[in-house]
Amino acid sequence: MADDVDVQSGGEGLEPRSDPLPGFDMVAASIRADAADTETFFRVLVTKMADALGDRVTVKRSGGILKRDRPVTGVEMDLTSGGGGIVLAASRDHNTIMCTVVRRVRGIALSTKQVSMSEWIDELVSALAEEAKKSQQTWNALHGLLS
Repeated sequence: MADDVDVQSGGEGLEPRSDPLPGFDMVAASIRADAADTETFFRVLVTKMADALGDRVTVKRSGGILKRDRPVTGVEMDLTSGGGGIVLAASRDHNTIMCTVVRRVRGIALSTKQVSMSEWIDELVSALAEEAKKSQQTWNALHGLLS
């Protein structure tokens, strides 16, 4: 079966809230808890990140007639701004999740590295915490990851 790609859409961020951001460790632990079950991990991650990042999230699903109802096989989140930052990708093959971190400067990928799930989650939460300082949607998504 071929993979189909959906680009998630969402609105632009509002002024960020001044409330404290959720603790880095709490958000990372919440994501790790979902990672034990690959189906749950991708379903929750895609939903929360699509709300926070909108069209900066690309979702891959297994092919089929009703592809939106098909399981997620991969996700890519572009957390770059001003041509620099990271792009995080995760894909699954059965119950194995492969994670990649791409570091960009001025729009050029300087490094692409396969990392452990734990390191990938730390990179994701760290990038989201930076993003949440500027975006109300990302701030809400970080809090949503804890629920």
